[in-house]
Amino acid sequence: MCLYFMTLKLNKKIGLIKQRLSEDLPGFGSQKKMAVIKVNKLIELAFKVPSNPKPSAVSIVLFPYKDDIGFFLTERTHTVDHHKGQISLPGGAQDKNETLMETSLRETKEEIGVDDDLELVGTLSSLYTPVSDFLIHPYVWYADSIPETTLNNNEVSNIFTIPLNDLLDNQIVGTMPKQIKGVNINVPCFHFKNCDCWGATAMILSELKDCLLSI
Repeated sequence: MCLYFMTLKLNKKIGLIKQRLSEDLPGFGSQKKMAVIKVNKLIELAFKVPSNPKPSAVSIVLFPYKDDIGFFLTERTHTVDHHKGQISLPGGAQDKNETLMETSLRETKEEIGVDDDLELVGTLSSLYTPVSDFLIHPYVWYADSIPETTLNNNEVSNIFTIPLNDLLDNQIVGTMPKQIKGVNINVPCFHFKNCDCWGATAMILSELKDCLLSI
């Protein structure tokens, strides 16, 4: 992201992000940078979308935050069906007879109580998660003030505000130890100030980061 972008007023920044997301996206080339296992030709096959995945959607809600732009990440409870205790974007599975955009908005309201006056900025590339068989569709929204949140305690145990400048800081990119199917490995992650983000959410944010850096 160039210095010129950082000096712009907020509405101009959002306009440039919207324009960038309407253009060709970097896709899996960006996502795989934060994959749990280093992606080679064999591993890449696991991310190939099958014929009938479970459709889902997540939301990246942008808003003004301390002379920057912020977005929300949530910590999932240990009682949800998938990705227990992980740092995630608000989102979930698509219900019958709703569009994926509607899924994104519904899940955002259900999980963190935010749905008012959100402007669609654009979408990122979909991401297939082999472990849970979800095909995730990320939607980027904008609220012109910091949204008030109400957490669904059955699904969300905590919420964090992440400045975009932190996402763009390469110094926060590192690894963390995890046990995957009984094997101890170091997985790529974003070491944000109050949370460590890895897995599918980190892969989605990796594409957003590369889009912002190309403005």
